[in-house]
Amino acid sequence: MPDIERNGRTFSDGVGTCSREVLSKIWDAYAQSRAYKPTVYQIRYAGAKGMISLDNRLRGEALCLRPSMIKFEAPGATDIEICGAGFKQLPMYLNRQLIKILEDLGVKDSSFLELQAEAVEQLRMTTVSPINAANFLARNVIGKSARLPWLIRNLSYIQMSFDDDHFLRSTLELAVLIQLKQLKYRARIPVENGMTVYGIMDETGHLEEGQIYCSVQNEKSGSVLTGKVVITRCPALHPGDVQCVEAVDVPQDSPLRAVHNCVVFSSKGARDLPSQLSGGDLDGDLYNIIYDDNLYPTLTYEPADYKIAPPVDIKREVTRSDMTDFFIQFMENDQLGRICTLHQTLADQKSSGTLDPECILLAELASTAVDFSKTGIPADLSRMPKHSSVRPDFQAPGPRLLIESSIGLEDIEALKDPDEDEEDEVDTAETAYTQLRYYSSEKVLGKLYRAIDEHEFFEGIQRRSRQKNEHVDDLASRVLQYVLSKTALIQYKHHMGFARDIREAYEDNLTDTMLQFSSHPSHFVSEVEVFCGSIIGKNGSQSNRQREFSTSMKEKHDRDVAYTVQCILRGEQGDGGKEEALERSIACLDLACQTHNVDLRRKMGKLVSFTWVAAAVCLGEVEKFVEL
Repeated sequence: MPDIERNGRTFSDGVGTCSREVLSKIWDAYAQSRAYKPTVYQIRYAGAKGMISLDNRLRGEALCLRPSMIKFEAPGATDIEICGAGFKQLPMYLNRQLIKILEDLGVKDSSFLELQAEAVEQLRMTTVSPINAANFLARNVIGKSARLPWLIRNLSYIQMSFDDDHFLRSTLELAVLIQLKQLKYRARIPVENGMTVYGIMDETGHLEEGQIYCSVQNEKSGSVLTGKVVITRCPALHPGDVQCVEAVDVPQDSPLRAVHNCVVFSSKGARDLPSQLSGGDLDGDLYNIIYDDNLYPTLTYEPADYKIAPPVDIKREVTRSDMTDFFIQFMENDQLGRICTLHQTLADQKSSGTLDPECILLAELASTAVDFSKTGIPADLSRMPKHSSVRPDFQAPGPRLLIESSIGLEDIEALKDPDEDEEDEVDTAETAYTQLRYYSSEKVLGKLYRAIDEHEFFEGIQRRSRQKNEHVDDLASRVLQYVLSKTALIQYKHHMGFARDIREAYEDNLTDTMLQFSSHPSHFVSEVEVFCGSIIGKNGSQSNRQREFSTSMKEKHDRDVAYTVQCILRGEQGDGGKEEALERSIACLDLACQTHNVDLRRKMGKLVSFTWVAAAVCLGEVEKFVEL
């Protein structure tokens, strides 16, 4: 079907529709759709990419694509690939860029400080009870493959406490530490009255310019958002990337009533709203909606209107050599991080913040840098504003650096680099940390940064932990005794050889992971970091490389744990039968308890996580056995 275009803008850029019959086929084939049936999907199909949404006016098996969705022709490819779906509203988090823009648009500092204080208090309460701990781990998808949240909750039901075990306690403390560092070093503050959802277009023409429709729903309930809201999209550097709109309801008989967990944009007006939000479109972009009155700006700024540069046309067929050359060129011209860091620095130093002309220029350069992979046109770094090597304290990479309170804005201006060829500047992550100086920022990001005292926070947690766990027995052994008391007649000793093989395979994989994702061959990642799925930066905050490594490490360990669990449940060859799953799980837990405090791998130290992988499987099987 045709795109909706006006004033050189494509309001329907990347979005199509489908009938309920098509969605029914997706629901039947897509396992994740069985609990809740989404009505919006991000797909790839026959050379097309973008969003499709339910239009209950369509009859039969109808899938309607638009020209803006077609990337290349592939008529023989008839499978629908699911890239994402609106299962639920995703949580909304503030970040430094968005906080600075909202501050410059009139939001009070106290609004951010109160939100952060609430988040810190929630982290502190996480360690108070097993239920809080389990909910926290589940919410942050930590230990899911090992059923860690379920294990902690189940231990409390049988009158045992997870924090009697050093490893489980360390796992929770590390998970809390990760979240605290996200708050302090990235200002990643959760917004309870906010959400993150996919965007689609109003196919009915009901919504007027400046209006959105947003219905959220889960297995139990649903609601429609109404009233004045803030809408944006990451990354946001330009003050016009944050807009205020009106969320409205639609008539009961409107086809829009059939779509959930997405934001519907109007097809009317001079310019589509998604393109005003960091140059967004509707092919799968996620949008942030805030309906917290305390975060509502007192003023708005005209959105940026950057000219879209056409891609470089080499006027011939692309070869493998062209792809190699482009990859090298991309690596050489990837300056987005440098631009964004300077934008953040100048926004703090300039009296008008992100509204300053130099920050507006940097936002434009960032937009060009983001599009470089599509257009082949790099950002012109010769236009970068001159700047000093002085940064605000919240950009410090860790707590050990000296923050100079005596540096003022007039000193910063005096310290600016002299006019010289930009290409002669030495700049690795701008400048080496030893050459940088940091001042105490009086803007809201500086206040948020200094409001969190990591040392005081963890000293309090560990003090409570020491008081509760001065005289405790081995928790794993107590779990085993509980299991044996419930399964007194079950024979499992003949599975001890199997248990030994499974443990060795698990720990071989674990050891490989600890070495593979280490930053240095002699400094491997700890077992707790692998189990949590996050590598902690030694200076306080994670580097980009550590964040990327953490994602890959978590995926690998989750696969290894899932394989181990399946081996215990079904046998090493997958044909052991479910009826002996209980016996195999008891054998694994018994073996783990026998070697729980034995240093089997001198280089790695004691590896104990297998104990709790086995314990979770075993307690689950015991629960089924008792119910028989």
